[in-house]
Amino acid sequence: MKRLLRILPLLVPALALAENLVSYTGTFAETDHPSIAGAHVVTLTTDGTLSVSEDMRLLRVLVVGGGGGGGFGGGGGGQVVDWTPEEPAFLKSDDRYTAVVGYGGFRSYNTGSWQNRGHNGYPSSFSGTALSLSALGGGGGLAYNNADGRWDVEEPAAYGNGGGGAAGRDSSFSPAGSPPGSDACFRGGAATNTGDAGTGCGGAGGGGGAGGDGQDSQVFHTADQNDAWQDESGNYEHAGDGGPGVASDITGVAVFYGGGGGGGIRRSIYKHGGAGGLGGGGRGAGLFGDAFTASTPGTDGLGGGGGGGGQKAYNSNQSSSQGGRGVVILLVAPATAGEEPADRESAWAVGGTASSWRDPETKKNWIVHEFRGSGELVVKRGFDAELLLVGGGGSGGVGSAGGGGAGGLVHTNGFHLAGGTYTVTVGAGGAPSRQNGGNTTLVSSDGRISLVALGGGGGGGYFGKNSARYPGLAGGSSGGSAWGAAAVDPAPGPDGGLQGHAGGSAVSSNPDSDYPGGPGGGGAGGPGQDSAKNAVGNGGPGLSFGITGETRWYAGGGGGGYSTSTGTTGTKGLGGSGVGGDGECRATKEDFRRWNGHPGLDGTGSGGGGGGQGQSKGGRGGCGVLIVRYLADPPGTMILIK
Repeated sequence: MKRLLRILPLLVPALALAENLVSYTGTFAETDHPSIAGAHVVTLTTDGTLSVSEDMRLLRVLVVGGGGGGGFGGGGGGQVVDWTPEEPAFLKSDDRYTAVVGYGGFRSYNTGSWQNRGHNGYPSSFSGTALSLSALGGGGGLAYNNADGRWDVEEPAAYGNGGGGAAGRDSSFSPAGSPPGSDACFRGGAATNTGDAGTGCGGAGGGGGAGGDGQDSQVFHTADQNDAWQDESGNYEHAGDGGPGVASDITGVAVFYGGGGGGGIRRSIYKHGGAGGLGGGGRGAGLFGDAFTASTPGTDGLGGGGGGGGQKAYNSNQSSSQGGRGVVILLVAPATAGEEPADRESAWAVGGTASSWRDPETKKNWIVHEFRGSGELVVKRGFDAELLLVGGGGSGGVGSAGGGGAGGLVHTNGFHLAGGTYTVTVGAGGAPSRQNGGNTTLVSSDGRISLVALGGGGGGGYFGKNSARYPGLAGGSSGGSAWGAAAVDPAPGPDGGLQGHAGGSAVSSNPDSDYPGGPGGGGAGGPGQDSAKNAVGNGGPGLSFGITGETRWYAGGGGGGYSTSTGTTGTKGLGGSGVGGDGECRATKEDFRRWNGHPGLDGTGSGGGGGGQGQSKGGRGGCGVLIVRYLADPPGTMILIK
């Protein structure tokens, strides 16, 4: 294949374009770049799928994770990933790109003396067939007198910049801020004192920012001023400021992202809450005489950490604040005349996202066409191919629910594709909740070839005690069934064969008192796991293939969701093979908590996770995929396309 020269955009005033260059299913804005001619800034503020009608140059991508929620300490800012490709990169007309814009972490649910840790922020990502960028959410601010405790399950378990530390009740408590959860991220600030009341009680540390550590709290006072209120000489007690974010000029103007939240205060009368870090960090709660200064949330679209709360200050309490939502920003431009992705030049076929790789063991060169969205495969010359089709995954069910079933998986080797045009349809994942995924198909123009991978079945649901219980739905693999509903067999494919496995069932003699968790959805590699009293089922395993040159898992079932009547923390079912969506569980408190199941991984046809308590939704299924692989110089007879 030929290698194309990189063509740089001209740094001249931009020309206004009449139409958008991209389409997006979520909320977005598209504007002209102020200094790069013809380039557009595309700002994605909610989750969705992006597509382009023509191949488009991708000049730059910014991904910012959601900020951590404030606890007593400030929440960490979201991680910032600012990527400029070294080689020409393209958004391709026959591919679909998935954006996830991470929510900010929730604040501590408790405003009292035992104020808990804030929640971690959620990661953001932008991915397609040959592109994957992600940024972690910030860590939640630490809890009063509890460095490690969280009232909820750790979700997500991995985070970027650390949350601020908290002052405790006694000197035995270590007030250090949480360390960064990943390399190239920054720690939260520490509380420098641990007194119980009066001078020296102090405040919490600030959350780490994307560009630096959170600041430690500070205590400066004079002998005759017990509460150390800031005076004309500058004496004061001050919670730690949030760490700074980092600047990006992807929009044409330098903007800071990922600032840490300021720390909160504890006891006494005059205390300064920590300032939010540059880049959307929220301010920590403060107290001046009998007047509180409330904490503020991190800024949405900047991924700032939430401000820390106030505890037992002037016999009152103040809430912490949640982190700001992240953002994904693209800088795109129309391809210059004659400029196109090199993978459009295959002498054998055109369509999808094409790539080539060499098997180091067999010394064979392969060409791969991967479709994550519908399109056409144009075969110029007939050849024998390896084909992998996976239908869209089913979504998880509502309530303490079953996981969604994986899409049906069809794999065949030595399949002859004659010259001609083949219509490709890639099944979408099932929408929340209890919805089947779409079918993935390959159909020749003469109708002689028609391959179908069925969409996965949606997970069953349960809306509470004495409510109706819904079984999982049949599909390529079936969804897990709700309490008291029998497991469902997978649907047969067009040839009568099975393309997956059944979802699990909830085993219970008395569901209204036993409260079994939701079972897992079926996967291509095995059935979903049954659930039982106080136990959930994991999603069925998927199958792995190295058809693209790297080993990937496909068609994992979604994990079951869980709730209890007692308010105790539950567990959750895990998605199959790491690609199915995890279920969710009930936590100890109902405030500031999302119990929705997690989505299946796009491009794998995996099922979504089951929802947790009450009316919580199941996670959506992952979209399917169609992959064609053949030798770079396959044997065969020249066949002309009419």
